[in-house]
Amino acid sequence: MVQSCALRLSLICTACLFSLTSSSWAAPPAAKPAPVPVPAPPYTILLHSRGAAVTPEKSKNSETGGGYIQVTQVEPNAVLILMRGAAAARADHKDGSAAMQFELNQDFEIVPAPPRKDVVVRPPKMVLSAWVIGTLNTTAPEGGMAQQAPGCAEILAAGTPLLKICVNPHTVSGGQNLLVNDRFGPVEAPAAPCIGYTLHQTFALSANQPKTVCHPGFAAADFDPDPRLDNLWNPVLKPFRAVPHKDFGFQVLLRVAENVPPPAAVRTPPEQMLPPPQPEKKQVAGDEGGAAK
Repeated sequence: MVQSCALRLSLICTACLFSLTSSSWAAPPAAKPAPVPVPAPPYTILLHSRGAAVTPEKSKNSETGGGYIQVTQVEPNAVLILMRGAAAARADHKDGSAAMQFELNQDFEIVPAPPRKDVVVRPPKMVLSAWVIGTLNTTAPEGGMAQQAPGCAEILAAGTPLLKICVNPHTVSGGQNLLVNDRFGPVEAPAAPCIGYTLHQTFALSANQPKTVCHPGFAAADFDPDPRLDNLWNPVLKPFRAVPHKDFGFQVLLRVAENVPPPAAVRTPPEQMLPPPQPEKKQVAGDEGGAAK
């Protein structure tokens, strides 16, 4: 009995020693390749002072929700500006109206990257693109209006306009509903480094509902992912409840890049001149396959 226990213990120790030895000789895990560094852009947008204001206006039978301006530097050479908000109005025995005004003045500068001996950097250019996404809704067939004013962004240098972009306005009334998803641009203009610029951007929303005889009417302009309006406005917002709201608002993307000239037109070589056709030789009758006599 003692010998069997000793033999079993010896086998267990041998197995453990073998596993430890094999693990100590195991190949090390392969090293992950080092990430390739991304080259820095040749120009950077440096944000300076900013003046931003959202002004809500509403009567007793109305409400405004959300309402903010956000400036985000998504990349060293790109800035995204968001304007978002909502306005809703209703009427029973009195007219209802709501509005929201947006205005932004953002100063910035274009800063070149440190020069490199092996890289030739071209002069900069500014590129603007704009989107507007939201809903306009009315419920009463005899009245009511919801409106999205033009969304505009303009770049100025010392008060002189250099580049402007505008998104078209939209209006609904009389029980109409509209999903707005517009894009404009990109538009571009040459720029210069180390010069002060100002981005001026405006946007506006409004909803108006005159008093009705039969039943209350509603009107709403919703351009905010989460306006947090009261449940009172669910009937007018219902047509587009299932639409994703995460991109709602007026968005402007400002980007600075190298002003690369368009490729030169490739000239096609002239067609090779072919020799003029030669007249065919007439064969003498009765002389087939030989010279004429």
